[in-house]
Amino acid sequence: MNSAVAAPEKEYPRLSANQSASQDYEIVKLIDGPIDALYQYNNQSLFIAQSGDDLWKINSTGEVIDHFNTSDLYSSGLILATEGFIDWVFTGDKQQKSYGEIIDASSYSEQQLLDAFNHAEIVEFLDKNEKGLAYLYQNGKVEILDISNQRDKITDLVYMSHNIRTEYNIHQDETDINGNHFQSYNKKPGLFSFIKSEPSLPRYAAIKGYEKLTYHRPVGVVETLLENILGAIFVSNHSTREFGYEVGYSHVELTIKNQVLKFSVLSDEEFGPKRNHGITWLDPKFADAAGLKFMAVNYRRKYLAELNEKSLLPYYEEDVGLYVLRKKIPPNQSANAAWQLNYTGLHSYYPIWGYIEFSRADVTPAYYWLHKRRPTPAAAMTGDYGRKAEIASPILKMLPKSLAFNWQDFKDRNFRLVINNRDAWFYNADDTRIAITLEFDSDEIAQAFKQIGNINETTQLNIDMVKKPYGAELIVYLKNTKKEVRLNKLRFDYQEQAFTPKSPQVSSDKNQTALFIAYEKSMLELNPNVFLQVLEEGVPKNEIVPYASSICYYFARLAFQLNIDNKFTENVTLMNFYFDKIHSLINYNQTDDLQRKNLTIFASQVIYTGSNIQNTELTKKAISTFVEQDFDLEKETNRAFLFNVACYYALNHNKPQMLKIISRTLALGRDPESYLTDTDFQDYWQDPDFINLIKPVAVAP
Repeated sequence: MNSAVAAPEKEYPRLSANQSASQDYEIVKLIDGPIDALYQYNNQSLFIAQSGDDLWKINSTGEVIDHFNTSDLYSSGLILATEGFIDWVFTGDKQQKSYGEIIDASSYSEQQLLDAFNHAEIVEFLDKNEKGLAYLYQNGKVEILDISNQRDKITDLVYMSHNIRTEYNIHQDETDINGNHFQSYNKKPGLFSFIKSEPSLPRYAAIKGYEKLTYHRPVGVVETLLENILGAIFVSNHSTREFGYEVGYSHVELTIKNQVLKFSVLSDEEFGPKRNHGITWLDPKFADAAGLKFMAVNYRRKYLAELNEKSLLPYYEEDVGLYVLRKKIPPNQSANAAWQLNYTGLHSYYPIWGYIEFSRADVTPAYYWLHKRRPTPAAAMTGDYGRKAEIASPILKMLPKSLAFNWQDFKDRNFRLVINNRDAWFYNADDTRIAITLEFDSDEIAQAFKQIGNINETTQLNIDMVKKPYGAELIVYLKNTKKEVRLNKLRFDYQEQAFTPKSPQVSSDKNQTALFIAYEKSMLELNPNVFLQVLEEGVPKNEIVPYASSICYYFARLAFQLNIDNKFTENVTLMNFYFDKIHSLINYNQTDDLQRKNLTIFASQVIYTGSNIQNTELTKKAISTFVEQDFDLEKETNRAFLFNVACYYALNHNKPQMLKIISRTLALGRDPESYLTDTDFQDYWQDPDFINLIKPVAVAP
């Protein structure tokens, strides 16, 4: 047998089921997916979990309260980018702040330098671009000392060394965190520090049993036998390959203040003489009365596609994530049960990610949930995309108002998504990449929680993307072990994201490479200036045309991301640059379908940006350039773009054009109620022509 088919004993619920609890304590999964490291701020009960470039902040009661994405995290907790710094770890502020003026410290004595370092709360050193710099953080500001004359004293700390990896790194891959050291200077005790991981059982944990499921054979019996025989004949020091190893459930008990919490976790015997329960234990050294304890479960090996692991991968995946043992948190009175978002859907190579907004306006920020990249079974490389994407959020205690998620399909065909008997069509998409928003009816979802009832288990808010012959259907419902309640009044909308060009129309050259690197840097820093500078200075005007497809993609992606992060000022710079210096050079051709799709997305972002900041001049540029010249709106299929055009005509009281565009969007499956809730159309809410247009397809209250 090659698959685990049984369930663990009911007395020991599966760790990932979030059903392990005692009278006062509970174990819950905070983050789904592999975890690289866990940090603690200033020896307080404030923690940062890291997975690649994703960071989550966890408070003293063991709840995820914020999320941030960056590749510029330093071991001190500061986020140092080229253009500025972010002190989100300490302040919660995600806005990039400008550095102070660079101070020439070449004439400083050794004592003056040490005094400056010691006066700061945090010191970081960088040997960069042939300069030596010291970043001094104090009272929410960063001052920079130019110590280029002592560059040779700056050394990057190797956080991937064997010692650091085995003691601090939870995941098998290397933790990506920047660090440095200045010769003969010992930094102050950090405000931000690794929590050391313990692979062995802590004193409060015990293995109480093992439940065998199957005997996994990584390699077939015949192949293994033949290899052993040939190895014994031809290789003097041949070590015999084992025929397989046991797979089952380890039963674990944690004892906290005389209370016992029980759970089971998938285990195997491959990696040692004792049964491997696969948990890394993380106990903060300086814990206050909250007394939080963390557990991380990661993949067994770095490449799970090897050795016939495909059959075991889904079972390993259920447990993978970061867990916390915490005091029970009572449900909010507005919800009759604690609940958890559970998404299952069609396979997607891209991470599936999104966020939840709650009905209580004072709950900020919205909770982000992500489905990180998983090891890919070998069969997927040959076209088998059958493995479902699955993700579960932390336990939540407040009613959701809306949720949005990003998803990608890799089929080279039309794709139809049905939600509550309404269609979302994606026409001839090369890799459909969409952002879907679901808005809940407050009365319906409150009533659904009441119907489910307040039983002693976690309610699942299920978002299922079910495969259909025509594409997929999205089904939303509440569920527990006794009841299931379908949600029928939710509204939805979607927006297509930029389509990656299959390949540039020219072979990769220095210009193509420079543009790509500059684009990536601008995306990382959320600042278009690097990309625009390379575009203006690095590529002569008469050579722009061969790169047009890629350039349109870069503008579309940057505009989309800047709007997501409310970088409207930066977006205006990007968009004006396009209209003033690029559009006339790219030789737009309607037959270039991919370029047209990306320009449509870019145009939609321009209209949105102009309307959001009331920049009428910017909006008019998009309308006159794209709507009135380049695009045939009767053939356009991008609903987000068409909706934004309809908003423009509504605000400018061009009723005939507005009605024409609305009719086109309704034919494409646009929810008519969106025109009754968006205030851009409020002047027409009593207009007979407007009402008659949307009335035949409007959803009854």
